[in-house]
Parts: sequence; C-alpha cells; structure tokens
Amino acid sequence: MSELSSMRVMVVDDTEANIDVLIETLGDDYKVVVAMDGISALEDIKRNPPDLILLDIMMPEMDGYEVCKKLKEKETTRDIPVIFLTALKEEGDEARGLELGAVDYITKPFNPNLVNARVRNHLELKRHKNHLEELVHAKTLEIVKHQRLEYQLRSAKEKIDNELSIASQIQNSFLPSTIPPVSNRRKFDLHAVMTPARKVGGDFYDFFRLNDENLVLIIADVSDKSIPAALYMMVSRTMFRSLSRQIKSPAKVLAEANNLICEENETGMFVTAFLAYYNIATSTITFANAGHLPGILIEPSGAARVISRQHGMALGIMPMVDYEDTSIQLVAGQTVFLYTDGVTEALSPQGEMFGTAKLVKLLNQSVGLDLSQLLVHIDASLKEFQQGHQYDDITMLALKKMR
Repeated sequence: MSELSSMRVMVVDDTEANIDVLIETLGDDYKVVVAMDGISALEDIKRNPPDLILLDIMMPEMDGYEVCKKLKEKETTRDIPVIFLTALKEEGDEARGLELGAVDYITKPFNPNLVNARVRNHLELKRHKNHLEELVHAKTLEIVKHQRLEYQLRSAKEKIDNELSIASQIQNSFLPSTIPPVSNRRKFDLHAVMTPARKVGGDFYDFFRLNDENLVLIIADVSDKSIPAALYMMVSRTMFRSLSRQIKSPAKVLAEANNLICEENETGMFVTAFLAYYNIATSTITFANAGHLPGILIEPSGAARVISRQHGMALGIMPMVDYEDTSIQLVAGQTVFLYTDGVTEALSPQGEMFGTAKLVKLLNQSVGLDLSQLLVHIDASLKEFQQGHQYDDITMLALKKMR
C-alpha cells in the first residue's frame, strides 16, 4: 500500500484565508494542491485526479454541490472521496451533500485537529479501498489467466484425444477381423482380440494366408505404451508379413527380424513375439518364440498345458541370435491359445496379479465354448478382476482344429 504522505489532497475554496489555514494544517503531512473555483478544480482533477477533495460549498459560478455532482457522474472521478467545507447551518444542507456522494462535512471556522483527523481517516479508508481493489484486480487477472490456461489445456486435450481416436482407428484397421478365405476353411477355427490399456497400444496380433494350405499366426508385444509403441507395432507387423512370405521357417523369420530391428534401434525398445505357421492339410503347427509367453494347448476335455517353455531372446536387444522351430500336430478339438502378459499380469485394485493359474482354470472351463465365446469369457473375467483399472494391453489369439 502507498504511504499517506504520498497522497494528494485538493483544496477547492474561493477564500484565501481558508486555503492558508488548510495548507498550514495539512501541508506537512500530504501533498496539497489548490483550486480557487469549481470550474478550474474540475479541469485540474480531469488532468490529475487527487486522492481526496476538500470542497467549499459556497463559490461563484459553480457551487460545491454542482462540482460534486459532476465528479460523481464520471467513472474516473466518482470514487474520489469529497469532504464538504461549509459555514452553513441550515437544516438539510448536510443531507443534500451526502445524497450527492460526499463522505463527510467540516464546518468553518476550522478546528485543525478535527480537519487532520477527518482527512487522515478518509485517506486511510481510500488507501485500504485502493489496496483491496488492487488485490481484486490481481486475483481477477490470475483467475482469467487460470481460465485461459484451462481452456488451452482442455483444447489441447481434446485435440490429443481426437488424434488418439484416429490413431486407434488406424491401428484397428491393421488388425485382421476375418479369417483368410481358404478352400478347406471348415477344418479349423480362428479368433483374436486386442484391448489396449490406452487408446492405442503396443500389443498386436496378425494372421494371413501364405497359400491355400498354410496360415501365418503372430502375436507380439512392444515394450512400451501409447503412440511410440503403436508406431513400432505397425513397423514390426509390416516386417513380419514381408519376411514370412520369403522365409518358410518361423525361427529364421525371427532371426532376420531381430537383426533388422537391431540395426536401427536408437529408442532401445524391444519386441517379444510368438510366430507360427499352420499347415491346414496336415494340422501341423510350427512355431518359434522370441521372448514371448509360451503357447497353451487346450485339449477337447478342457485340460490345458504349456507347449514349449523354451524361447529365444526378445527382438531388438542383441543381433545374431538363433531361434528354434517346434512342431506339433493337432488332433480334432485341440486349441492353441496365445496371449500377451497383459492377461496374466493384470492387477486387481488390491494389487493381486491374475496369474497363470486363474487363466488355466478359465481354459479348463472352456468345454462347450467356441473360440469367440472363450475369448469373451476370459475378457469378461479380466474386466471383473481389474474393476476398471487396466494397466497393460490385453491380446489373445486362438486356433482350433475342427476335424
């Protein structure tokens, strides 16, 4: 707050003796300026508004009441406190002045102590009022700034959400939704689902036809979430598709993919992958594993067991790694179930992990369910277990020999 000694007091009076008394009384404590009539006072106030006005009522040309009225009509001067100076004793004069907006009256002849006390009180009030207005103004600016930032953040979030929604649509368009058409389609069933923890994720699955007798199945997990993982996923998917059409061994495809990823892997990201070729004519599935969770074989009775716990290193960690092919011939009713760690490492709100045992128990209960029903059943169990708190992408793929 400003000091009282820096505040300006204007004396408006047409009598020099009155002016001299007021200057003598107030001059040592405040900056005192003088006007001898109402018209010149209004001109001076317009140029440089004072902090308080001592205004004589009885003046030629324009009396104090008219001056006060004009001051209160203008926004720039209406808040300047006005103290009337008067020798009038008639009833109603004081009320008229207060109705016009004056804050006080001082009666002539002046009592210096009274003048000092009244002026100091009203300047203190004005100083505190000015300080409160400054605080309100500063707070208002702060609120406006905060609201502007909130709007900008909300707009940015809406833009990001919109872009993520588009990215999610693009990512989903890369995932196959229908089984590849083959002449002996009735010999097998195939279903897959992916539920990203965010709008886009790093898990992916893929299946496509090499020829009329052979399918390629892939499930993979990129070591990250959201946009970076999604971009890495799309690059990896394209690479797997290209290499699988050139190389007839899953192990050799993984080895070549690993070398390619290691060549330019400045991000340090890596990919776990389970790659399988399925020969429909012989019901043989040949697969290789690069750091991924092992597949599970489900018998027609519902009994489930892990197939080939051995796996090689994840892709992108170190070049020139060898992987191993494993082949299994399926019999009617057997299902190969593949999944990412978002299934077994799903967490409850209490921090309990879903785990392999719960998954196997669900698979044991799969008798009578087709593959789409099985995956829906597992997905519903995971949702109930997590209670709306999904921390990792969840992806599942299942292939069943029908006859």
